[in-house]
Amino acid sequence: MSTRTFYGRYINLPAGRLMPHPPRIAIIGGGPAGLTAALILHRGGHRVSVYEGESSGQQRTQGGTLDLHEDSGQVALQRAGLLEAFRAVARHEGQEQRTGDPWTGEIVAGGFGPEGSMAKPEIDRGDLRQLLLDALPADAVQWGHCLSGMKPADAGRHSLRFANGVQTEADIVIGADGAWSKVRAALSACQPLQTGITFFEGWIAQPAADIAGMVGQGSLFCFGGEEALFVQRNSGDRFCVYAALKRPSDWLDAQIAQQGMPALVTGSYTGWAPNLRGLLEACTDFVRRPIYSLPADFRWTPRNGVTLIGDAAHLTPPVGVGVNLAMLDASDVAMALCAQPDAVSAIRHAESIVRERASALMPDAIDGFQRWFTTEATADGG
Repeated sequence: MSTRTFYGRYINLPAGRLMPHPPRIAIIGGGPAGLTAALILHRGGHRVSVYEGESSGQQRTQGGTLDLHEDSGQVALQRAGLLEAFRAVARHEGQEQRTGDPWTGEIVAGGFGPEGSMAKPEIDRGDLRQLLLDALPADAVQWGHCLSGMKPADAGRHSLRFANGVQTEADIVIGADGAWSKVRAALSACQPLQTGITFFEGWIAQPAADIAGMVGQGSLFCFGGEEALFVQRNSGDRFCVYAALKRPSDWLDAQIAQQGMPALVTGSYTGWAPNLRGLLEACTDFVRRPIYSLPADFRWTPRNGVTLIGDAAHLTPPVGVGVNLAMLDASDVAMALCAQPDAVSAIRHAESIVRERASALMPDAIDGFQRWFTTEATADGG
């Protein structure tokens, strides 16, 4: 399946035809999707505020590196006016992918396209977020605003209540608030489901030469049945390591309480080759990240003036398309609002695109992720 078919259709409407009285728009969530939507809307002349629960853009490590695809994430950045700025800082060499044999430790190097290829270059999550933040007005993002609930208000508006006590209203609410979206909770009772897989995220700040040479310029993938290992080179030669385990949550709870998280993680790979175990031993600590997914057939009840994008709309396991899909969703919704005078019709049209894409993607993404943790993946390298 080609990536063009994979992502399906997306909105391509000329911006600039504004509503006579632009609505007040609230975007819940200040990740790449929320900020992409905010930037396109801001440049289209709309009043938009982003509400983000974190206290600042530097509150926490934003996770590993991202590859932005030329038919999705880069389309969104082009619409936001940031494609050239992105390409100036993106890492072409980060597209390299290697595979490792868990038992022998043999590393098979992969390619990353012709010199200068920009099919899916890498950028750190934090750098992408900052790129978007720098293009927005300083007051566009309201930090420290974690949505606790929303309900209908007068004149078709929506009342938003935040954990810090702030209350406000908006004509349009865009839920870009991720896996545990409070906006989605106002539209559906459906909750994400556990996949049975847990990632343990670790970092190597100053990798030794043998580790750097093993991983290369991009990513290393190793599949060993119920264990997998993913390593990404980030900017500054920092390595993000994901130890992925297929284990019951209650068993993990008990083992972590008994022996601590680092010992649990490294002890789960005792049968692996020493060079691959060395990647885990080089991490000083780990952060536990259980992996969840929405059902493949998830739908929400439409409400005028409210919509969902990204993980709030179609949470899937991390198979390499999440941020691309989320940013494309964001740009489709924002473009529709900029191009159509009727906000309700604009959102409904964009939702149809978002849902169609997600319906085509989610079954394969969910099933494919589970296949990573089988002997089938061990045999063919994923």
